[in-house]
Amino acid sequence: MDFLFIYSSPGVLGGIETLIVRMSRWLVKNQHRVTLLVESPEHWAHLLPEEVKCVALGKRFPELYYYFHAKRLWQSLNLPNPDVIKSFDIGSSWIACQLAAITGSNSKVLAGIYNPYVFKWYYATESLHFWDPKKLYVNNFLENIPANARLFCGVDQIEELEEVHRRQGVLWPIPIDTREFDAATRKPKWGKIVSVGRLSPMKEYNLYMIEVVKELTDRGHDVSWMVYGTGEYEAPMREAIKKHGLERAITLAGAVPYKCFWQVLEDAYVFVGMGTANLEASLFKVPNVTAVAYDRDGLTWGPVHRLPQGSLGHVSSSPPTLKVVDEIERILRLDPSDYAAEQESVYNHVQVHSIGASMERFIELVREATPIKQKKSLYCANYLFWFLRRALKRKSDVPAGHHPMSILHPVKQV
Repeated sequence: MDFLFIYSSPGVLGGIETLIVRMSRWLVKNQHRVTLLVESPEHWAHLLPEEVKCVALGKRFPELYYYFHAKRLWQSLNLPNPDVIKSFDIGSSWIACQLAAITGSNSKVLAGIYNPYVFKWYYATESLHFWDPKKLYVNNFLENIPANARLFCGVDQIEELEEVHRRQGVLWPIPIDTREFDAATRKPKWGKIVSVGRLSPMKEYNLYMIEVVKELTDRGHDVSWMVYGTGEYEAPMREAIKKHGLERAITLAGAVPYKCFWQVLEDAYVFVGMGTANLEASLFKVPNVTAVAYDRDGLTWGPVHRLPQGSLGHVSSSPPTLKVVDEIERILRLDPSDYAAEQESVYNHVQVHSIGASMERFIELVREATPIKQKKSLYCANYLFWFLRRALKRKSDVPAGHHPMSILHPVKQV
């Protein structure tokens, strides 16, 4: 099959870019063809298989949001008509539907959502003016993309969609390919906590973990925390480390090559993190404490094996009630046999995310997916709204760049 991937990546290597790379590698290896339309793959294009045709559109990428511009751009690229168009967020799902109509090839569209709070926060339609493009994109996602073609990586995201819009979706365990990591051997060092990930919004555990380390130290545990990653939280983290006198206990180690992920976990006794990093650590048999997106209170559901299988998040009816500091201490107090059992528990739980199992399920979902409803009148409406937005010179009420403060605090809809 011919697959077309669409995503407005700014060029950095994040979770969705990693997902695109993994999917591409498996599809190419299994005799499929992959084309990628992206804004910029600057810092991750080298990870793609050479068989993938990667089209970096740069400043022309926004043309894809407008039907006739997209049609002209598509024709100029001289690409094969796809059998499957895969999007990776709300905006690219709009583009995918337009391109399915433009190619006229009855392409199947599979729309993936891989972040929490999409419908309660980032695309909260009740807070948007009718001319806001985000409202148009969400309406298209809800009305024209079938439920069996809406893919989510967490049951919490599916529940959010049902709660806000009374629509359904499908859980897809996103793939992890352990062959990407350089060889490593587990040699757990008691007391060593490791985290790997961006030091930026969504990952607020980087902020509260400093106080967690201080509390563990006050409780008499000789612990250390090694942090790999960069981002805007680095400066306030350094200030807090200095304030609490934890320079010897906490190390901000900066960026680490992705292939070395398992190597920096060789002697980790506990991993604290979220998302795919937690899955990757689990496949290396590192006991872990799952951090909650945007949470600043230091709460958790515990290890990954307490989440629904195949999901990166818990059901919304079961909010996190455990304290991260207590869960780390629980693992530190395990005797050798119980620690070994904890390693096996996290490892066994994430087997559905192994690249083979996950991608075979993805191909099943492709075959089962119902064709989208094509609404050219809706696509054309984006032009009218563009003129209206330009005339009114108004923006959405939702401030750009803001993030939910905590999963436990109600998300306001302006």
